[in-house]
Amino acid sequence: MEFLKNLFYKKKSKTNSIITSSEESLPDLESMTEIRQISSVFSWVFNQNKETATKSAEAIHRIFTSQTLIRNSDFYNSVKDIYLRNENLSKFLDFESEIQNSLYCITSMNRNGYIREEALRNLIKNPTKSTLPFLLFRLSDWVPYIRDLAKKGIEKLIEKGETSCFIHNHKIVEWLLDVNRADLRDIHQKIIDFIFDENNIESTLETIQDYNEGARLFIFKNLIKQGKVNDQIFDLILKDKIYLIRLLAVRNINLLERADVLKKLLKDKNQKIRTYAIYNISKNNVEVFQEELNHLLFDNSTFLRTTSRHLLSSIKSQNYVELYREKVQSNPNTGSIIGLSEVGDKSDLALLETFLNSKIIKQRSAALYAISNLDEKKAKEIAFEMLNDDSNSVKKVCSNLIIREKLLEDITKLRKLYKNGTTDTKLQVLKLLNNYGGWSIAGDFIKGINDENPKIRHISYGFLVGWFDYTIRLSQEIKAAERAYVLDAIQKTNLENDVPDHLKRIINRIPFLFK
Repeated sequence: MEFLKNLFYKKKSKTNSIITSSEESLPDLESMTEIRQISSVFSWVFNQNKETATKSAEAIHRIFTSQTLIRNSDFYNSVKDIYLRNENLSKFLDFESEIQNSLYCITSMNRNGYIREEALRNLIKNPTKSTLPFLLFRLSDWVPYIRDLAKKGIEKLIEKGETSCFIHNHKIVEWLLDVNRADLRDIHQKIIDFIFDENNIESTLETIQDYNEGARLFIFKNLIKQGKVNDQIFDLILKDKIYLIRLLAVRNINLLERADVLKKLLKDKNQKIRTYAIYNISKNNVEVFQEELNHLLFDNSTFLRTTSRHLLSSIKSQNYVELYREKVQSNPNTGSIIGLSEVGDKSDLALLETFLNSKIIKQRSAALYAISNLDEKKAKEIAFEMLNDDSNSVKKVCSNLIIREKLLEDITKLRKLYKNGTTDTKLQVLKLLNNYGGWSIAGDFIKGINDENPKIRHISYGFLVGWFDYTIRLSQEIKAAERAYVLDAIQKTNLENDVPDHLKRIINRIPFLFK
């Protein structure tokens, strides 16, 4: 084995060398910030000049520790080919312990198994939270002996009682189950058992806010899985600001037995949780949730409003039309405005139209949508008028209403809007015309290519390419008016304006298609 090691290093030494003198100039260390730059400066750590070596080691340590996330494969590809000998690693002892650890972590990812082994031997002498990811990575090493060394390091950290460092590295802990090279289920389970040991749970929960949302989700998910959720833990879950964590709890308890919890969930700020909660109300216990359901009558969600009315109707008779009319006049929010259109009739149109000129964007959007529920034709006419609205969200409602039923006459209206519209309106019109399709819209995209605004030009580029790829496959007859419109647009087009070559070729081919 020693012979093979010497042979390997002898061959490598012909093409690689470690800098041990000051013949070359030291790179600008201060400007280096990326992991991929480490390999280019690593050899300076072994420089004969102590100051140079120290500065280089400090720079590597700074770059390495500045990384908020280290991905196994990316990091490995960046540092795997650093040329080293086993004896070189003793040089790391000249530096402070934190710098030593960084250097050993980096060399533990080396392509050479002997280097990885030596680095790992040093890492497991005193494993820390900063070295844990690299011990976990080495559990998947293709050399069994190195995997065993890594396990020893993990076990030492477990003995130290360092639960937080494992939780912070939960993604790598879970990654162990995806490793194909070795069966790591035992060590994974050992880590999980350690983290969620009864003696450790309390201290973990006391510092729960110190963990990011991914780590909190990992904690609560495992606590639920292991059946260790008590009232205190459940309360923490329900108070968490991340809805996925709250939803995790909701899906893992019997809400029918917890009316107090269900009431909280019906008031949750997240619509998905409110929806999940309302599914758990049976007609037998509607009265218990009457207050919450009355509030949901004016929710932004159509499903929640409709379901609330349905449930409440099973216990009492109520004039919902009058209820919504009163609410619209006293508190015209999205839920009350659209809710009125769901239960009202055309006599309510005049009241709804008063909000079309509101300074509040949500009221304008809700009013237009509500009008469409009562009179779709009228709403479409208004949508064309409001397509010039300052708000993109209002424009989006207008667009959705316009394309519910695509009529040929709509294209003429859209072209008039494009002519005098703002940039945002023109962009919206082009998107709508792209939805309509047909031969003539090529002329609109060609006009867009000549627009002064780069946003309009670029969206027109994409739409014209899409039109060309699709439309030329159609056997639909080209009408004379369509031909004239497109050819006129081409004639007025200045192809010298930064038009990409592939678009010039498409535009030049269009007249032949329209013969």
